[in-house]
Amino acid sequence: MNPESLALNNVELLQQIGTLVWTSTGDSTTAEQLAKVRIGYELYQRLSGEREMDALRNQTTVNIAKWIKEHPKASKEETSKEIGNQIMAFAQAVDKM
Repeated sequence: MNPESLALNNVELLQQIGTLVWTSTGDSTTAEQLAKVRIGYELYQRLSGEREMDALRNQTTVNIAKWIKEHPKASKEETSKEIGNQIMAFAQAVDKM
């Protein structure tokens, strides 16, 4: 098992803190409040499309980097044109969301 597989994101960390407080003290108030925060955060992520937007943004960046790597001798004009094409594809994908 590598140490990175044990890493917690911020929301998971909050949940673990709430669970620890609850099991240590018997006071479920903190755990309940943290659960509400997590549920609120998850609902926001799902309703806002924020995750999908991040994924599209990351994919656009990867596509641009890949093109530049595959075309190291491209002119500035060619590179600008490809970046413009990738941005247009990103914008179209966002419009479809």
